[in-house]
Amino acid sequence: MPQAGDAGASAKILDILLARDRVAQELEDPESPAPAPAEITQLAELDDKLKGLAVSMDAIAGSRALAHWRQSVHPIDSPWWWSLDERASASGPLWAIPAAIFFTLSISVLADTITTLRNGGFNSLSVFGTLIQTLLALLAGSAFLSGGREWLGNLFSYLGIDRKFRGASRVYLALGVLALTFGIRYFLPDGVARYRNHQGDNSLVQKDYFAAAREYQQAIALKPDFLEAQYHLGVAFDRLHDYPKAISQYELCINFNRQNYPAYNRLARLYILERRDPGRGLGYLNYLRNNFEKLPLEDRYRLYKNSGWAYLEQHNYDQAGVELEAALRQRDGAAARFLLGKVLDEKKAKDDQERQSNRTRALQQWDAFLQFVQYDSDQEEVDLSWGPYAQDQIKKGVTNENKTNP
Repeated sequence: MPQAGDAGASAKILDILLARDRVAQELEDPESPAPAPAEITQLAELDDKLKGLAVSMDAIAGSRALAHWRQSVHPIDSPWWWSLDERASASGPLWAIPAAIFFTLSISVLADTITTLRNGGFNSLSVFGTLIQTLLALLAGSAFLSGGREWLGNLFSYLGIDRKFRGASRVYLALGVLALTFGIRYFLPDGVARYRNHQGDNSLVQKDYFAAAREYQQAIALKPDFLEAQYHLGVAFDRLHDYPKAISQYELCINFNRQNYPAYNRLARLYILERRDPGRGLGYLNYLRNNFEKLPLEDRYRLYKNSGWAYLEQHNYDQAGVELEAALRQRDGAAARFLLGKVLDEKKAKDDQERQSNRTRALQQWDAFLQFVQYDSDQEEVDLSWGPYAQDQIKKGVTNENKTNP
């Protein structure tokens, strides 16, 4: 019996099989003397040894060579020694059990991945990843079929890898495919979620808020703890004026991340604007005030502006004025200008002179608001009704001045 790598190994194996043919022919020859019991015993021992070498012979010569020999020498009825490749394929049944388990798990993981990706919508990245995972599962399954084993053997031989997919080799292949399938299951939804989030960001910049909301929702479906997508979904709902959904989304954001300070500001604003609950809004703003040193400049502006708005709704005009003046010291903003005008116009005055002074200052704030609103980077903080209101008040102020000074 030759060893793997021996010169002419396949030819030596063929010699063994042909020798067994000659023994069979001698036994069938009626003119040959009957074998002695010792010879029959020795033949049986050699046959057992030959059967035990089936896997080695198949590994050295290859299933294709053994099949070709069988078809050439015994094309109709082949004795058992010409079917050692099939015997080798059936050997080691215990190895097939873990291989089948790993293969089945790969199929289960594949099905779970496809279900998850369906929740996030299909795109080129998800389709490509699913296709790769499917091919891997088919690769593992092909090791259980004779045609698949032959194809894999040829492929690996072409790559310079000596591998016969039987016994432990099937287990290693199935386990490797399972590991790759788990890797794809773990990384692909995350990658697709980030892609969806990026598409949502682009739609948000282009002010296509419906498309942005759809992309963010699909990103969250793939990755429920995607904090960035959760926050921006709230922003998309906010700009669509779907305030109930925006409030729910912002509340979800701060439950996940207590350091999401912009969400607190936006949530406070919507409680003042939509829920007419300035007290609840001030509760969220007080949390920001307690973390004031951690706030960037823009969040500090919104903290003061929203606080001023809440106090305005509570008719606490003095405190509202203090907060709005503080907001304008952080930066000039259209919303703060409008609200400060409302505070000056609505607060009680001691006499007509103070009332007229407050009215004049209020008109100045509204005029600045109208001039600044189109350039303010924080335009979504401005309610749609504020522009017409400011224009109407300025028009009334001009009319009254003309009546006073004809």
